[in-house]
Amino acid sequence: MAFTVGNYKNDAPAHRGWFVGTFIEQGAARTGDVEIKYWEFPLGPTSHDTKVSAIFECTLILTGRTRAVIDGQEVILSAGDYLAIEPGTPNNTVVEILEPASGLTIKAPSDPSAKKVV
Repeated sequence: MAFTVGNYKNDAPAHRGWFVGTFIEQGAARTGDVEIKYWEFPLGPTSHDTKVSAIFECTLILTGRTRAVIDGQEVILSAGDYLAIEPGTPNNTVVEILEPASGLTIKAPSDPSAKKVV
């Protein structure tokens, strides 16, 4: 199939938020070139681990505000902000949710085994 039409809010829960990448069963959304995840978090601290990845990562904040820790530095991210992270950089973009938040995370290439908990 040359293209796939979907709804990221509807499709994301089937793969822990990911709706494009190698782990998608079929269609144009199944690709090794990139992974894309939609996420939402309510107000408060999260149980999301700090990780380090062997691939490029970019997170876009669509709504809300988060407290992130990137390479040991605290960063506040607000709706409209994005964060580009080089491979090998320890990061947690959702240490705490300061306002209910949603966003997209993009990784390239698609390699579900590239990220490890620090």
